[in-house]
Amino acid sequence: MNRWSSQPYLKAGQQAGVPEGILKNAVKTAKQMKHGCPPILTLNHLSHLTGIPYPFLHRTISRKYKTEAYNVFKLKKQNVGHHVDRFRWICAPCEDLLRVQRWINTHILSKIEPHEASYAYDTRHGVLEAAKLHCGAEWLIKLDLTNFFESILEPRVFDLFRSLGYQPLVAFELARLCTRVRASGNPDQRFYKKTLPPGLPYSGDARIGHLPQGAATSPRIANLVMQSLDESLQEYASENDLVYSRYADDLVFSSKNAFDRSKAIRHIKTINECLIEDGFWLNEAKTKIIPPGARKIVLGLLVDGDTPRLPKSYKKYVSDHLYYLTHPTIDAMAHAQSRGFQSLQGLLNHVSGKIAYGFSIEPDWGKQHGDRLKGICRALEFDHVIFP
Repeated sequence: MNRWSSQPYLKAGQQAGVPEGILKNAVKTAKQMKHGCPPILTLNHLSHLTGIPYPFLHRTISRKYKTEAYNVFKLKKQNVGHHVDRFRWICAPCEDLLRVQRWINTHILSKIEPHEASYAYDTRHGVLEAAKLHCGAEWLIKLDLTNFFESILEPRVFDLFRSLGYQPLVAFELARLCTRVRASGNPDQRFYKKTLPPGLPYSGDARIGHLPQGAATSPRIANLVMQSLDESLQEYASENDLVYSRYADDLVFSSKNAFDRSKAIRHIKTINECLIEDGFWLNEAKTKIIPPGARKIVLGLLVDGDTPRLPKSYKKYVSDHLYYLTHPTIDAMAHAQSRGFQSLQGLLNHVSGKIAYGFSIEPDWGKQHGDRLKGICRALEFDHVIFP
C-alpha cells in the first residue's frame, strides 16, 4: 500500500462534490494516525481498501451472520495424555474474513514492533534468539499461560486500535473483525466450565468477543496487547537479577546468581499476581522450576552450554527415519504408513522440515543429515525435497 497523502484525497473529494467541511474533518482524522498506519475513515472505506464487500463486513461486525464466520475444530496437543485440556481448538476464518484479517495484519499490525522480550510471531526474532538468553543459567522458571488467545478480549483489542489513532467507531469495527464470540452450540463451550481465578478484570461472558486461535490477526494482536505486561515482567526480572523472555504463552525466567527453590516459588507467586491483574492466569501443570544439575530446555532447545543445541531426542527422531528409509529389508512406503503418513512424499517433506529447522540451530548436523536425505531421495527416485 502506498503512503497516504491528503492532497490527492482532497482533490478527488472536491471533484466528487464532497462538502469542504467533511473533507477537512477526514484529513484531520487521517493525520492522527500513528506508526505509519493507513487511515480508515469508515467501514465502506475499509471495504474499498480490502476489496471485501461492505455487506459482509457489516454482517460480521454486527455478529448477525447466519453461518458462523469461523470453522471450529480441535487438534490434539502433543504429550498431554488424557488431560482435560488435551485438545487445542482452532478457529479457521472463512475466505473473506481471512482476506480482511490478512490486510489488517500486513498494513496495520506489522508496522508496530512488539516488546523486546517477545520472540514469537516476528521474523526478526525466533526460538533460537529466545533460547540464547538463557544459556548457561543455573536456575530456570518455566511458566505457561492458560487459554492465551481466549484471555484477550474485545475491549483490549479496541483499545489497541484506538492507541494507533483510529476513531472509536473504526476501532470498534476493526476489533470486531479480529475477535469472535463463543456462539452457542459450538464445541468450545468448555471455556464456561473453567473456574476463573479471583481478581480478573472480566467474567468470561460469552457475549464478549475474544481472539480466536487461527485468525490471521491474533498472533500480532496478542503480542501488542502484551506489551505493557512484558514491560512490567522485564522490569521485575531486572530488579531481581533474572532474565526474562516470552514466546507466545511460554514465559521463561532464568538466573545465574545465588538462588534456591523457595526464592523461585516467591517469584512465581509475584509473577502470577501480575498476570492475574492483567487478565491472564498460569497453567499450574506446566509451571516448572529447573535447578542446577537438571537438564535445561527452553523452547525445545538445550541451554546448558554457551549456545543452544538440539536435544538428543530430536536428532534420534530424524536419524531413525533416515535409517528405516534406507534399510534393505524395510519398504520405505510401509515405513511411512506405519508412522501415520499417507504418502512417502509426505514423510520425506516432514523429515526435510525437521532437518531444515535443525540446520538453523546446528548447521553442521543439518548439512550432514540433509546430504543423507538427498541421497535417499535420489535412490527412491524422488526429484523434489524441501531442504536445499
